[in-house]
Amino acid sequence: LDHPSQGHGRVTPPTGVPQRHAVVYKGRLENASYVAIKCLGLFRKYPVRNLSLRLDLLSKLRHPHLVCLLGHCIDSEPDGSSVNRVFLIYEYISQGNLHGHLSETSLEKILKWSDRLAILIGIAKSVHFLHTGIIPGFFNNRLKAHNILLDEHYIAKVSDYGLSIITEEMDKHEVKADGAKSSHAVQGKSPAVEITNMEDDVYSFGLILLETLVGSAVAEQGETFFLNEMKAAGGSYDICRKEAIATLRSKRTSFSRQDDGKQIIDPTVVGTSAEESLSLVISITNKCLSPEPFNRPSIEDVLWNLQYAAQVQATADGDQRSDATSQA
Repeated sequence: LDHPSQGHGRVTPPTGVPQRHAVVYKGRLENASYVAIKCLGLFRKYPVRNLSLRLDLLSKLRHPHLVCLLGHCIDSEPDGSSVNRVFLIYEYISQGNLHGHLSETSLEKILKWSDRLAILIGIAKSVHFLHTGIIPGFFNNRLKAHNILLDEHYIAKVSDYGLSIITEEMDKHEVKADGAKSSHAVQGKSPAVEITNMEDDVYSFGLILLETLVGSAVAEQGETFFLNEMKAAGGSYDICRKEAIATLRSKRTSFSRQDDGKQIIDPTVVGTSAEESLSLVISITNKCLSPEPFNRPSIEDVLWNLQYAAQVQATADGDQRSDATSQA
């Protein structure tokens, strides 16, 4: 492929970290606006027509909290029998990803609790749209803090959604060598598979909630380590509301390893949150991270709880401002 720059402006060397299947470039269009170009390598044969149809579907999705897929360019064999690489052209989001803003060493804007709640609500709305706003829904959406981008107004936009249809689940969608469609392609996903995939997205969203609560601890220590430490500290994977409030009041809760010395709850969260608001989010986080998929809440329930937590926080912030004004 001797472009995607042709017709799409100038492409600079990679600005992102290479992923398992992709490298991200920053490009500039002829009108001087910027785009992000993801180069996706495919390691199995995939017919060009099938891929084009699926990418056309992705490019039609529009939601305030989704990064827009603006176009694509396919590098295929001359006979069109298989695809080598795909260039996905997305709108460019300027303020980096959520993970970078939660890192203790980040130079980015520090997000107070109300900011984090607004971001989480935006993510939940986008996932709800992907699951229920289109038929068939999009699942296994690679939800993680690295894939949550923030625009100039710090509005969350989910990236990498829907790519499972051309990567991890390629075997479920591709056309067999004899030209006959697979049962998945003909019949679509079974209800049981869709429910499982919804629950997987809810679990992944729970990890984003967790990282929002504890900062970079999840990424640094790893999911399994962190959950084991939570279990050792609290006796179970679930933290009840009473224990969460006690955590806020003491501000001394830490991992069970004495040499770690980190608070479970990010100090920025502790210092800018109302107890009830925070306890609501801790409760829904632990439900999302339930080891049993059938015990996890629906994304609708998650969204409702987050919106209620934001309402509680807004009320508390208003009361605090009123108190400060009256004392002045």
